[in-house]
Amino acid sequence: MNTLIISSSLSNKSRSYILCKYIAKELEKRKVNIKLFDIRKINIHPCHSEITQGMIYLKNEIKSCDNIIFGMGVHNYSINDSLKIILDNCMDKVEGKFFGILCAAGGQKSYLSTMHLTQICMNEWRMIQLPRVVYATSQEFNSNNLISNKETKKRLKIFAKEFHTIGSKLIN
Repeated sequence: MNTLIISSSLSNKSRSYILCKYIAKELEKRKVNIKLFDIRKINIHPCHSEITQGMIYLKNEIKSCDNIIFGMGVHNYSINDSLKIILDNCMDKVEGKFFGILCAAGGQKSYLSTMHLTQICMNEWRMIQLPRVVYATSQEFNSNNLISNKETKKRLKIFAKEFHTIGSKLIN
């Protein structure tokens, strides 16, 4: 199983990136082939601009993977602009792929913000979503920006287990 994990936050202190790294390690324990893609490492442009080499690379990675995990932050109760650019420009050949969502937010009240990404992926490309979303607030991280909440770590481990189990069945 080839899984692409896309961390879409541009923040230097991205908590969604930390969730992505944690999931990558959990899936590697299950012998999943992981590529963790950090959007902070490429130049991205809106769809009315030219597509960069980094975006072309990501587009090819998305096309060749079996499934995708999106790491996102919450911006105005929705997805961030960099994830929107990825969705607009890099999602060729994803119809029917399995996906999961990891979300980091400032507080409890934005938990439905992941539904926008769900709607886009399921309606636009008929992708199949893992029914479990990991939603973590800023209170679940310590001052060193590490996951400090035991319940969050438990939810991440369950996410990894279910993503592996269901994802494996879908590609076989």
